[in-house]
Parts: sequence; structure tokens; C-alpha cells
Amino acid sequence: MQRLSVTLLAAVLALSAVVAQSPALTFAAASVRNAGFYDNQLIEYEGTPQITSSPQAAQQLAHGNIVYHIIDANGDVPAVQCARLLAALPQDATSCNTLNSIPTDSGYAGGAWNLQIFHWNPGFTPVELSRDTDITDAVAAGKGRLEVTATLVRCPVVNFANLR
Repeated sequence: MQRLSVTLLAAVLALSAVVAQSPALTFAAASVRNAGFYDNQLIEYEGTPQITSSPQAAQQLAHGNIVYHIIDANGDVPAVQCARLLAALPQDATSCNTLNSIPTDSGYAGGAWNLQIFHWNPGFTPVELSRDTDITDAVAAGKGRLEVTATLVRCPVVNFANLR
């Protein structure tokens, strides 16, 4: 099932390249509610990934907003990464991602994030990574590595009232 999640993410990203070319389809793609994490809390957002292909998209990537996608050494999303999200928000789609910023943060720069993929290194047992510092700490400890992509993900946070 976890391999299906990675396959689904790849399909969504590929489809997004087509959607980005069609203004009529962009609206429909933005209506999917997703569950994710921010600062160990559950959040909901709407996502529309786009391939970075314009100077404007590159400028948005420079703002420093990051959405982290976590995979294990086999390329699957670890079950532990999704367990809490699926239990609490079973109606939401989820790739079990973690955001590093939300609208209430000082310095927040809009609803667009750079997709970065955290790869667990072989030999390490995955744990839930539900805040950006969990991920950077795991990288610093040699438990995994980050893959920075050129994908801009537009995902307005729609449910973060518990974080105000």
C-alpha cells in the first residue's frame, strides 16, 4: 500500500505538469483536501503541485516554504508516517507530508512550497517526522538525506485553527 502512495504521488506530480498547462483544469485540481503535519500537529490543506518553469515560480521557491515528503529506503511512505493522519482524518487524501510554515508564522510567504523528499537511509527504523526540525535533525544525524526538487506545490492551508 505504501508503494501505491509513492506511485500516486508520482502520478499526481506528472498530471500536475499537464494541469499547469490548462487554466480550466487548475481549479479542479485545487479542490482536493489533504492531511499533513505542521509542528507535530495535524493540518489540512489543498494541494496543486506544479513543475517550476517560470521566473515567478522560481521566486516563490526562494521564499523558503518547504513541504517534506517522507519515504523509506525502499521508496515507500512508512506506515508510521501516515498512521496518525489516517486515524484522525480518514476522509482526507494524504501523502503524509510535513510543512515547515503556515499562515500564522512570522515570515510566512504565501501558499506555495518547494517539494523536498526525505529518504530514510537503509538500516534505520522510520519514525513519524511531523515537524521540520524532526527532518533536519534526522539528516544531521545521518538517518536520511534530503532530495530538493524543482517542484512548486501550491497548497493553501485550510484547517489550522488549533495552531492559532
